[in-house]
Amino acid sequence: MSGLILCTKKADIPYRISDANINIYSIEELAYYLYNNAYFVDDSFFTEELIEYIEEKLNLKKIAQRLRYAIGQKMDFYELVMIIVTGAMYFSENEIRGFEKELKSIGTKSMLERMKARAVMLYENGKLSSAMQVYDNILSNSTYKKQSDEFYSDVYFGKAKIHCRMFYFKDAIEELNEAYRLNNTLEILKSLIYAKLLYEKTFGIKVDFTDELENNSEIVFSCKQDLKALETQLLNGSEYERLSKIFIYDGKRNLDDYYEEIQNVLDNWKDEYKTNFL
Repeated sequence: MSGLILCTKKADIPYRISDANINIYSIEELAYYLYNNAYFVDDSFFTEELIEYIEEKLNLKKIAQRLRYAIGQKMDFYELVMIIVTGAMYFSENEIRGFEKELKSIGTKSMLERMKARAVMLYENGKLSSAMQVYDNILSNSTYKKQSDEFYSDVYFGKAKIHCRMFYFKDAIEELNEAYRLNNTLEILKSLIYAKLLYEKTFGIKVDFTDELENNSEIVFSCKQDLKALETQLLNGSEYERLSKIFIYDGKRNLDDYYEEIQNVLDNWKDEYKTNFL
């Protein structure tokens, strides 16, 4: 969290907002987070764990009691957020009035729209597994009102981007086909072609480009050229050079050192995978 926040009571132990990869230590920081991220928060944010933290670690029993009462009375999201924001006494009256208007506009958005916005936020923060779960929850939903084809196209497109980052190109291709069926934009078409090309190159499996070549042959050619240029750029990059020196044995290094360097790289990749995908 950037910026300087003046806090009245600061806990020794942080409360972690895992979706955003940040820790908060005070009610002011919590209010600041909600003030700037209300669109990406839903009712599930206000857990008993958070209330206990406010009550026990921040010693703000009245705010905790108000939250419990509001949840027990099934008050809406707007009222829960305002308990925190007004209780922190961090923002001016003008800021709070403006924020109330913003919250009301958020309230006009459907729960599925807010869920999709949350999935995008999670993806952008590297929480790929959590983002995928939200997308899947949207598609399996039977409670809230159905949205437009463009909305569900965006959901499939979001799932495809995650699968591409995980090298699950076959799954991504299926999702991009569905996204393009629902909303045939150029962006989705090019992503579909890229996914097919990467799947073919990565696994050596021939992919059917019949539809794309019949209707969009110039775009297919352009995508192929883009990938070739990117591959050339990567092969000439400093990171590729660094990894080549580690993985290609030159016959000079001590073998124990050689294997240790490789293991260090692999361990780092495993840590990145666990952070982003698990």
